[in-house]
Amino acid sequence: MKSILDTFLWPQPGREDATDRLPTLDDLVNEYVRTILALTHHNISQTARILNISRTTLYRRIRGCSV
Repeated sequence: MKSILDTFLWPQPGREDATDRLPTLDDLVNEYVRTILALTHHNISQTARILNISRTTLYRRIRGCSV
């Protein structure tokens, strides 16, 4: 699985500066949530427990942020 940092930080052909395409905090959080969801085989309760958030908060993040 290619990480979000690989996508944003590794130089692309013809581009010398990566600072104009750094991920936002939301990008990083969404990628982290996606990773944990994948590791738990999309088990919402287990994912919420690992992230130390409520299932409601996890559902909200999934719906609102395209996770």
